[in-house]
Amino acid sequence: MSAVIDTGRPAGVFTCLTTAVKDHIGYIRLQSGEQNAFNDRSLEEIIAAHDLMEKDPDVWGVIFTSANETVFSTGLDAGFMLSLAREQKLDMFRLLFAATRRIYAFAKPELVLLPGHAFAAGAVLAMAADWRFMAEGKGRMAFPEVMLGISMPEAMIRMIASQVGEHNMSALIQTGDMFKAEDCLRYGVVNELVPPAELQTHGEKFMRRLFLKPLAGIRAVKRNLRRENLKFFDNDPSLDAFVELMGENFEEALRAGVEGRRPKFQNP
Repeated sequence: MSAVIDTGRPAGVFTCLTTAVKDHIGYIRLQSGEQNAFNDRSLEEIIAAHDLMEKDPDVWGVIFTSANETVFSTGLDAGFMLSLAREQKLDMFRLLFAATRRIYAFAKPELVLLPGHAFAAGAVLAMAADWRFMAEGKGRMAFPEVMLGISMPEAMIRMIASQVGEHNMSALIQTGDMFKAEDCLRYGVVNELVPPAELQTHGEKFMRRLFLKPLAGIRAVKRNLRRENLKFFDNDPSLDAFVELMGENFEEALRAGVEGRRPKFQNP
């Protein structure tokens, strides 16, 4: 993928991602280990980077991607989650919910470029943007919350349904299955599949075409499309279910992820 030129504009202090601005495109690029797995700091930085881009008048639209050419993000860091006490785990889910809402409420056009895998929280954050272009090849996407013994909050379900349609939701989130790039396109999870070497260039061309249109109108349509779902984000009763669902099956799923094995769940 082509290099992003950092223009030297003030970009905050980040350790889990980088930011840059070029030709009115703001770039947010994850760079947190081989899997870009999220801990509290990385989620806080994602929120802060979007705050930064929204306030910068020179940024007309954002490309959110990864420095890793095979992974966007594999989701929450299982090892980090295992190290936390129960209430701290709940705080992590609250922070993930806040990061998802921040992207979903972002006022400017946002395109996610997926060079490879996007799982769990990584897939959810990608769905919060306006568009997703995915590299052709071996990349996969999955919403495996049920495999952790938990449920995706209703606000996130509504958000994804607004992108892919209600008729695709059971297949996408009720089984925890993993989907190939071609399936992601078929289900509407991604908007385009692009050869890996052309992914960033294609995304930049898409953004520049948007910039030829009245951006005030594009922002207004986005605001109107998302208004009702954002209200639900602010008062989602399903968040209380996390307290009940974070039991032994959740802990087993985390341990299995760290140990690289299949989890052994205890069902009624």
